[in-house]
Amino acid sequence: MEQRSLWKRWIKKGLGLCAAAVAGLAVTLPVSAIESTTYTYTLAMDMNGYVRTQDAYLPGGTYLSDIELNAPEDLYYRDGVLFIADSGNARIVRYELETGELSYLGEDLLNNPTGVAVAEDGRLFIADYGASELVILSPSGNLQQRIGRPEEVIYGSSPYKPRRVDVDSFGNIFALSEGTYEGILQFNADGTFNGFFGANKTKGLSFTEWFQDTFYTEEQKEKLFFHTPPNIVSLDVASTNLVYSVTQQDANRALKKLNLAGVNVFSGNGEVWGEDNYVDVAVTPQGEIFAVTDTGSIEEFDNDGNLLLLFGGRAASSDRNGLTAVVSAIEVDDQYNVYVLDKERGLIQTFYPTSYTDLIHQAKADYNAGNYDKSLESWTEILRMNPTAQMAHLGYANAMFQMGEYETAAEHYKTIYQGTSYSDCYWKIRSQWLSENMATILIVLLCAVVALFALWLVRRKYDFLAPAAAGWRSFKAKHRLARDLLVDPFYMMKHPIDCYYDLKHGLRGGVLSASILYVLAFIVCLFSMGFTSFVFGGGLGYWQDPAIVALTIIAPVFLFVLGSYLISSINDGEGSFKNAYVACAYMFSPYIVFTPILTLLSHVMTNKEAFIYNFCVLLVVGYTLILLYLAVKETHSYTPGKTIGNLLLTVAFIIIAVLALIILYILWNELLDFLSETFEEVRYRAFS
Repeated sequence: MEQRSLWKRWIKKGLGLCAAAVAGLAVTLPVSAIESTTYTYTLAMDMNGYVRTQDAYLPGGTYLSDIELNAPEDLYYRDGVLFIADSGNARIVRYELETGELSYLGEDLLNNPTGVAVAEDGRLFIADYGASELVILSPSGNLQQRIGRPEEVIYGSSPYKPRRVDVDSFGNIFALSEGTYEGILQFNADGTFNGFFGANKTKGLSFTEWFQDTFYTEEQKEKLFFHTPPNIVSLDVASTNLVYSVTQQDANRALKKLNLAGVNVFSGNGEVWGEDNYVDVAVTPQGEIFAVTDTGSIEEFDNDGNLLLLFGGRAASSDRNGLTAVVSAIEVDDQYNVYVLDKERGLIQTFYPTSYTDLIHQAKADYNAGNYDKSLESWTEILRMNPTAQMAHLGYANAMFQMGEYETAAEHYKTIYQGTSYSDCYWKIRSQWLSENMATILIVLLCAVVALFALWLVRRKYDFLAPAAAGWRSFKAKHRLARDLLVDPFYMMKHPIDCYYDLKHGLRGGVLSASILYVLAFIVCLFSMGFTSFVFGGGLGYWQDPAIVALTIIAPVFLFVLGSYLISSINDGEGSFKNAYVACAYMFSPYIVFTPILTLLSHVMTNKEAFIYNFCVLLVVGYTLILLYLAVKETHSYTPGKTIGNLLLTVAFIIIAVLALIILYILWNELLDFLSETFEEVRYRAFS
């Protein structure tokens, strides 16, 4: 009996502890958030896809699902209030987040509003697509102004169908018009048209478009569609008065951050790692950028355009909280609460940041405020939690750089393929090393100059290098292969025409030496690709298969030698296949000699010396191509015109040969599949 009562007391204590734990969790967890229905991802550190992270945002319920929004198009947040362009109902819905108070504006004034923005003084700016005008309402909803089609000459003949609108702190109005490819429309505060702003560039012509533009008549061209730049579909004016735009069908430049001159000021070449089907963008006062696709995928970027987080998604088979149907707009408040407007379901889906997201935002805020030590603490914790995340390494490296830990920062920049930032670190490291060792360097250089001068004086009286020179001449005379490999490449670079003459008549070179030069050129190419500093695009990465690299190097050279000889054989060429084979090998002489030197120099140069490096590479490649031209010309005794004709026909031969090999490969695979299926069918019928 005593043992049974003891067990009862232990069971009661256990139940009490469980109840206390559950109660504690109920108190500490936010009651407005529910379990995440989608995973959160970020960019992998090797830039090859995404990796999963801790939940960044949790769905927190929906708003306005009971007021029958009809195809709402736009959403705007201002001072705790959400404004919705309820397009199908021809009104603007005003919703107080704290009190839940609802009001409707412009019900008798609007036709089909598709964009809404609110100025600091409370005035509403509305893009009325149905009425083809911009409408300005007072905070209470009274009509103040209508802005119709601009009458200024600079507007031209572009259509005027406003879809989105926003306003900066000075009252300047920015609008998007459907079918207007000249850019964002900019109006002064009084409604006067001030010109176009931040236009997209026209993409390069495809081969078909180039062919049509070159060979079609003017009548045929008039029947074709005009080649126009991609249209801007949304915009957001940040508190800094920078304009953020969204362009579809251009993944690398879908998002742009435009300054007052309309120039994209994202770092680097302006490219942002993103999607090509964004429908809207929202910017926080701190500079973070939120972009959403029509399928509900939400991506958060920092103020430099680096991807931080990716979450959200579409409700494909079931209507679940946190998933959307067709998204038309996104907004973010000062606490990083995210509001997504679901056009199809007629409601607003909300997301709330987790402690993990708060840690990232705090790290960014400390960094922007100059508190690099605090930022480093946060990034260290984030890196511990996500060691394979690109944004964790980037934030950690940025903080280390600002604190003067350049070597550590450089390691992390290299890990995530940030060549420009790595170059900046190396510049600092190199400058520091030079300042500490400049005296030693000058002394060594001075000693070297003195030593060389002393050797020159001694050699004037006694040529102590004469025995070595005589031995080298004797070695070359006895070993022709050594001369072919160690002397003739340099002779080729100094006297190419004379060298090609000797090669053609068998006075220099040979099949063996040419074969060795081909192998050396291949090895040098691999060495250059693999060991050039990644600041200048080197390094065999995950995207390069060594077998494919070898094929893309060897096949063109082989096809060129073969094609050039075959064409010359039917076009009065004097050289044999052996002559062509040997001559083309020696054209790689400057490439073999200088490329390893440039590869090594790339590791002591930074982006600031990129012009010097690229110019040297251009010289090597250019001289190699000149030697290629001379190889064909001198081997076959061609005139300049015939030489160029041979080169062009050889290029055509290579293209045709590659296409033929691809077709043969496809046909061979089809034949193997047919034989395999036939064999399986016969075996099945024979043994069944």
